[in-house]
Amino acid sequence: MRKICVACEVMHEPFDEGIRIFASELSRALAVSQKRKLLLLSEKDSEIGGLRVHGALSNRYFLSRELAALIGAFAPEAVIYVSWTSLTARTLIRARALRRYAPGARIAVAALQPRRVDLIARAAAAFGRPDLVLATGPGVQLQAQRLGIRAVRVTPGVALERFSPVTLQQKALLKQRARIEPEKFVVLHVGHMKESRNIGVLEEIARLEGVACVLVASSSTVADQQIASRLSAAGVTLMTHHQDRIEFAYRLADAYLFPVTSPLDAIETPLSVLEAAACDLAIVSTPFGGLPDLLGDGVTWARTADQMLGAIRTLAASFREGKPATGTRRLVAGLGWDRLAANVLAAVEDAG
Repeated sequence: MRKICVACEVMHEPFDEGIRIFASELSRALAVSQKRKLLLLSEKDSEIGGLRVHGALSNRYFLSRELAALIGAFAPEAVIYVSWTSLTARTLIRARALRRYAPGARIAVAALQPRRVDLIARAAAAFGRPDLVLATGPGVQLQAQRLGIRAVRVTPGVALERFSPVTLQQKALLKQRARIEPEKFVVLHVGHMKESRNIGVLEEIARLEGVACVLVASSSTVADQQIASRLSAAGVTLMTHHQDRIEFAYRLADAYLFPVTSPLDAIETPLSVLEAAACDLAIVSTPFGGLPDLLGDGVTWARTADQMLGAIRTLAASFREGKPATGTRRLVAGLGWDRLAANVLAAVEDAG
């Protein structure tokens, strides 16, 4: 299987959100580590690591002569559609269009968030069933099974060289550069600034003695100014502009907090948690999506704000005693993006 088409509506800058990163890094790894010839499609012209991205996904149902001509001329053996809306009825209709443009290809849909199965989705599945659904968590896997579509679990990757641990001395220097006292225990969260993501708990954490909070907000979505004002007033350091070198935020932190509970507010295996683990941070997280299966007892699971506060207090106390909690990098040590590309290829080839 040498010729692969990868389609994703948002495969363009800024690459600061899970679906964008997943699609772009998968494409890069397919081209580099797997040495495949690629046709990349998005809603805007773009470029990924020297690879051209054609802005041909202009129609919401992928009904386009330009798109049909591009795919027809390329004649892919497989089409991997990383859907912005995950496994919805609209996605299944788009999959039908992709099959029409590439009748001999295997069609796979990568769905990163679960959606409700209703009569419309069932009807669309009968009309436009892809050969395979690539699921990053149990929710999408179950949804695909209910729709009668074969599903395979895949784990997203992480750039292990880019996201890597630093020494205590380097961490202290990074804190100083961020105007944070080196003796402070720094709790980090990265993601959309939305009230529904349960990030209000950072207000309480920021008020703990000896603790500092940093929130790096995605620039690809509109920030909730009300929650932003509250967090800022509580002393949370807000970084709201796109960070080309987001790894520095992880490296200055001592712990990563993932408080999200709603399945629609993050992809099922959140990339920020994998990046935090790659930097060997202590992690406090809700048992979200595919995280428990992947990380097991290597992190602290917390369902409520009180449990999160208690976990941070314990970690901060250990930090003050000179015993910082680490050991999470081992949990993601084998999760490079090249591994994802290899697993996706194997699944797509097996789907035939």
